[in-house]
Amino acid sequence: MNNLTFFFICVLFISGCVKKVSFQPNELPDGRVGEMYYVPVNVSGGSGPIVDFHYEVHPYNSGLKLKFDTEKFYTKYLYNKFVIEGKPQFPGEFCLKMKGGLVGGAGQGFEKIYKIKVAN
Repeated sequence: MNNLTFFFICVLFISGCVKKVSFQPNELPDGRVGEMYYVPVNVSGGSGPIVDFHYEVHPYNSGLKLKFDTEKFYTKYLYNKFVIEGKPQFPGEFCLKMKGGLVGGAGQGFEKIYKIKVAN
């Protein structure tokens, strides 16, 4: 077995042993129009801290936003801990889509979709 083949076998073995990214809580509680919504979220697992993070809140004028820890790490923010907060502006189902990559992930990424039901 040549060195290159051995290297790829090792990479595949190690990447298969990395825990999947998990979000706590797995689902978000319902909210109410005009009442403060505050839910801390912790991201764990994977190969390391999140370094490439993108998110969208739909609808954009929902009144909810993400607030990140300001602890310095590889990037301006530590994306593994954040809070979903704000006052929902109207009833309906809001959607928070997140995706990103991990330090040392060798292409490992994640995608998470939260749905929040807001009542009057």
